[in-house]
Amino acid sequence: MAEEEDVYQRGLQLLSEGRTEEAKESFHAVIAQQPEHAGAWLDLAILQCGMGMTAEAETLFTEILEKFTPPPAIQDLIGKIRAQGCQRQAFQGISRYQFRLGRGYDSNANQGASNPYFSLGVDIPPLELSPEFRATKDNFTQLGLESAHVLSGRGTLLYTQFQHRRHDQLSHYDLSTLIVGAEQPLQLPGGWDSRWGASLGATLLGNRRYQEQGGLHFQLTPPWPKRPSGWQLNFVGDWTRVRYPTLTGYDADITKFLTSLSYRHQETRFMGNLGVVHDFGENRRPGGDKQGWLANLSLRQPLGERLIGEFSWTRQDWQGEKTYSPGLIDSKRNQHTTLWRAALLLPLDARQNLVLEYKYLDNQENISIFRYQSRQLMLGWQYEFGD
Repeated sequence: MAEEEDVYQRGLQLLSEGRTEEAKESFHAVIAQQPEHAGAWLDLAILQCGMGMTAEAETLFTEILEKFTPPPAIQDLIGKIRAQGCQRQAFQGISRYQFRLGRGYDSNANQGASNPYFSLGVDIPPLELSPEFRATKDNFTQLGLESAHVLSGRGTLLYTQFQHRRHDQLSHYDLSTLIVGAEQPLQLPGGWDSRWGASLGATLLGNRRYQEQGGLHFQLTPPWPKRPSGWQLNFVGDWTRVRYPTLTGYDADITKFLTSLSYRHQETRFMGNLGVVHDFGENRRPGGDKQGWLANLSLRQPLGERLIGEFSWTRQDWQGEKTYSPGLIDSKRNQHTTLWRAALLLPLDARQNLVLEYKYLDNQENISIFRYQSRQLMLGWQYEFGD
């Protein structure tokens, strides 16, 4: 029973993602193992009708009425669907959009060094950094827009992410990022699910080209016969080519391989990631290649009847391969970055949320000029709409 119910819930999830062919297969599998599952019969009949398969849908509707004697509300629903006819829908997919607007404060908008002094050696007096390289606070306005469009049939996902931050004073640190991408789910032999995708992105810093990137990624979901309800295990891989149009010798290829464990039940969501990362830079880049590891924990949990809490922790460690700058900085660069985030969401209605968000970024390094901390506080508004 529990296994068939998991297959049924997966069918509903596939249907919500626009993967109609795979959803149909899941409903068929449930009915084959549990012929008394009325929900699977009804969902399959409605799906067949929406796909223009009139004869198959009509047979299922008849069997439902004769086999289950459904309540009047379901009988009325079946009657309305029959009266409208089972014409194949010109599926336009599922579209979701999210708009975000926020106002915040950053204690270190320029990621300036925590220590205003830097020493090159025991016999050289410490040097004082100029003000532009020290931490500078500023207020900012942030705008974000995300869109996702799921094409029907096989669940192809097209997405766009845009974010812009404008500072009150430090305009040369204004940041704009645009990413567009696509993902395609595929069913693999042995009951494995997978998603394969590609993306392109660009970043402007101070309204000037700063970074361009393109990448490929995949997600593999192994079969888990006795999976506890709500849990899912994934293996994730990512390759990104990063290019800096205005900097020489800093282009790189970055790879990630992660194991991800997630849980979802109603409004409660949890995810944990752990894996290795490699950064293969050009020969001219100071410090050469880097390698390290990445870990992340995130939780979303209702707090009473009105509030929703979000918490996340991310840690990334990098170890440099070579001396950063022989003769000047005779050390390999070791970087340990920790990001804490906590947020409170107050739903205004089904589409709108007020968000109070706090972030603490701590970048600890053995080379002091790269060491910095940042605290951000932002009050924002979210609006979601779509199909």
